[in-house]
Amino acid sequence: MDGTLKTWDIRPFVDSGKKRHNKTFVGGTHNAEKGLLNCSWSADGTMVTGGSADRIVHIWDELSAEELYSLPGHTGCVNAVVFHPKENVIASASSDKSIFVGELS
Repeated sequence: MDGTLKTWDIRPFVDSGKKRHNKTFVGGTHNAEKGLLNCSWSADGTMVTGGSADRIVHIWDELSAEELYSLPGHTGCVNAVVFHPKENVIASASSDKSIFVGELS
């Protein structure tokens, strides 16, 4: 584990001369002890989020790979993160038995 979230082009008939690795999202403390556990894309594809064992929800801009938000609050590993399909809202669930729902600005 290198502490990053990566996107890849997995289409089966992409020119083999092109790199399949598309983008790397860096943020948070992801390592063997605090791994990235879950990720999700917003419905419009402009943001990607990751839940982590570092107890923080990380949200990146998909185009620039810049971290937009780092949302603390959970006291356990963030096991699930999801964007609302139509609104600018995110939900996260943790092993601390809590679910947080919040609106992004």
